[in-house]
Amino acid sequence: MDTQVLGTPRLADDIDATPPDRRNAFTKALFFAGKLIVSAACFWYALRQINVSEAVRTLPTFDFRWAAFAVAVAMAQILLLALRLWSVVHALTPNAAGLTYRATCAVSAIYALLAQVLPSVVGEGIRAWMLTRFGCGWRAGLTSVMIDRAVGVAVLIAFAFVILLLPSALTALSGYRDLMLFVFGAALVVGALALFSTPRLAPLLQRWRYSYWIGTFAADAHRVLLGPRAPIIFGAAALIHVLTILVIWLVGRAQGLALPVFDCAVLFTVMVGVALAPISVGGWGLRELAVVSLLGAHGLAPERALIFSVCFGLVAVIGVLPGLVVWLLYPLPRLAAGIAGRRR
Repeated sequence: MDTQVLGTPRLADDIDATPPDRRNAFTKALFFAGKLIVSAACFWYALRQINVSEAVRTLPTFDFRWAAFAVAVAMAQILLLALRLWSVVHALTPNAAGLTYRATCAVSAIYALLAQVLPSVVGEGIRAWMLTRFGCGWRAGLTSVMIDRAVGVAVLIAFAFVILLLPSALTALSGYRDLMLFVFGAALVVGALALFSTPRLAPLLQRWRYSYWIGTFAADAHRVLLGPRAPIIFGAAALIHVLTILVIWLVGRAQGLALPVFDCAVLFTVMVGVALAPISVGGWGLRELAVVSLLGAHGLAPERALIFSVCFGLVAVIGVLPGLVVWLLYPLPRLAAGIAGRRR
């Protein structure tokens, strides 16, 4: 089968850039520059609160063995991300035989790498495009990545709601705990009601032209999330978050911080939740500011809190580097071959 390596697309598959494409590219570049400015500003503000020389003096005590373990756990999350996506695709499109679990691991590794710097919308679009190379149509690919993303966020909200009920000093969240519990609880209730009422709402939405796609997506999500593969989908999503909490604990151990598991869970809620806000590059800067503020209010020196957050970010970056190897070496099927495989 004729193949190509991602990053070296064939001219025959490319579409010439048009003026709207250039305008879109400029808009995306401007948006990225804005996020970069926000990250830099947050870092600048966080650095104003610390003694840099004191922070440097703590580095020789850093235990890289714990950090290496944390990197290994972060890499394992890619396998679970692939399992979740693979289960969603096959629940939505049972005849997607061309998308094996190995191929989904390659797609997920590349996506995890690009998600560190690209806006989430662009990253999801690239992930859907890669799925089309393995026989998924564009609609099935986009629907799959949207459902996969929604599951990850929904399980994160459920984790946050439960974590804020744990006996940890950090759960006070500077007095915003009750408000956050209300927000997370309301989001879970609304999501559950929408999911279980889909059989009645979807046909109504599909009657009108402008809401047809919403009804179709809701029907697809209902079939996938309440189907036989739902335990695998939600189980993989939950395990991904559990491993993130483990990474936080391991980074703390590497720095000599004996963080209780409950405190690590609260830090997970703050660090991952802040990273979801699309106003900084991969959560950098914004995450450091939040961690310094949260841990500083509970007696940890801001220098150690900043290093802790930066080390967590570095572990996340190193953990997705296998995606770079896959990007350079893994051959993706040509689009025509993928479509032919899907039709068969």
